[in-house]
Amino acid sequence: MSIDPNVEQSYVPVPINRESVISKAADEIRRLIGAGNLKPGDALPVELKLSKSLGISRGSVREALRVLDGLGLVEKQPGRRVIVADRSRLYTSPPIGEAAFLKALPVVYKVRGLVEERCAELAALHRTEEEVAELENYLALFQEARKRGDPVAAAHNHQAFHSGIVAAARNPVLTALFQQVRFSIAAVAERLPESLRDSRQASIHTAVLEAIRGRDARRARTAARRHFRMIAPLIEFVTRSGEQEGPRI
Repeated sequence: MSIDPNVEQSYVPVPINRESVISKAADEIRRLIGAGNLKPGDALPVELKLSKSLGISRGSVREALRVLDGLGLVEKQPGRRVIVADRSRLYTSPPIGEAAFLKALPVVYKVRGLVEERCAELAALHRTEEEVAELENYLALFQEARKRGDPVAAAHNHQAFHSGIVAAARNPVLTALFQQVRFSIAAVAERLPESLRDSRQASIHTAVLEAIRGRDARRARTAARRHFRMIAPLIEFVTRSGEQEGPRI
């Protein structure tokens, strides 16, 4: 079902100037999705309608959609159709063999760590109050799920928290890199669900959030680096355990 934002009363497009046009366009399209008008599988308005609503070129709309595709918020379909993604599909392992996956996991995590350190730094500089509120909500839901022993909900909100930081960074290149390694977030939770019950998870994520809220870029990057250093032993454990067990069927 396609929804024209021009006729939706709950969503009012905000005109965008040329400065940071792509990131601001991505924010506006995220607002359209977040307003509740669009559900997973629904089609976004076509590029021409979005460009007219936002007052920008179709090329800028196209780039904004690529950013959102990188974050897993939308999916490109044949014929230039773009739909709202089913975010639950983000929490699965990549379609490669288990042995190859385990071999690549340590390298993937190193790349992801570098990407998210920089994203945390940029998010502290560029975040909006709405984005801080979103991060707070994801973190609260993650902590609640962790305490009640719900690994599925914990993993979902854990990844949503990290994806929110990447979105707040407003950097299409980092977003594209994150898209390539985001599956690794679920890898440890899937193979070692007790890791999400580690009390340090809550404190380190809170430290990242507080630095972003305070617009302290240096502290945000340092907190993100601490997070990935804390995870490193888990990655080694998952890799070693998988090699000992052999391929999973």
